Amino acid sequence: MNRKKWTESEVTYLRKYYPRKGAKYVALHLERSTNAVISKAMNLGIVVNGFRHWEIREDNYIKRHYSDRKPSSIGKTLKRSIRAVLHRAKRLGLTKKRGRTWTDEEKKFLCTYYHDRSKSLEEIASQLRRSLKSVRSYAKILNVRRPRHDHEWTKEEHKYLVANYKKKRFKDIAVDLGLSSDAVTLHANRKGLFRKPHRRLWTEEELNYVRKHYATLTAEDIGNAIGRTVQSVRQCAGRLGLQQKENWNKTANIEARVRKFKLWKEQQKSST
Repeated sequence: MNRKKWTESEVTYLRKYYPRKGAKYVALHLERSTNAVISKAMNLGIVVNGFRHWEIREDNYIKRHYSDRKPSSIGKTLKRSIRAVLHRAKRLGLTKKRGRTWTDEEKKFLCTYYHDRSKSLEEIASQLRRSLKSVRSYAKILNVRRPRHDHEWTKEEHKYLVANYKKKRFKDIAVDLGLSSDAVTLHANRKGLFRKPHRRLWTEEELNYVRKHYATLTAEDIGNAIGRTVQSVRQCAGRLGLQQKENWNKTANIEARVRKFKLWKEQQKSST
């Protein structure tokens, strides 16, 4: 059956009245079927009140990719909104495939082997016939955790760590033992082996000594008297509000700076 070709006058009429009057009105005037009018309007890209008809290729694309792509991705490809894609998928009778329900045997298997570092997650997922993402997600639901490190420390390795953790860095100890730096750091923290000494809190007597002598003595002299470093004394003075500009010009501080300058000069002369 030969199709009736569209004339230029019909196309002009279609462009003029289709957006305002609709397909039935144009079809009645041009003596064509409503489907023929709608199809021609779609080919010409004519929009009715902001509505763009869905083409066959778009429907096929949604049917092909609705199960494996997000609506936002489909909408970006077809230049459609997410809402339009979801509405069209509903009209086409398409639904997202839900994940397979976890059985009691699968849950038991996951709880048994997920924390076992000797089994890789790929092996667990393969035996369960599930994806890695599915295994990780359901492990969180079951509150099953996987240890970060799988090394079991021997007595000799532990003794070596205890003997050297204050002398060497954890990186160097890891190289000596053939382990990762994270494994050494984690084991040391679990056993309470910290390289940095715990911070000594300031006593009230020390604070009173700093308040009393900071205006007349140098930070170095105060530190020697109470067994603190110069930096620690200055930080304490700053917290107490004692480190002001007028204290910097005190005679004791000026003399201390002069002594340091002379010492630096002597070091420069000896080096040359």
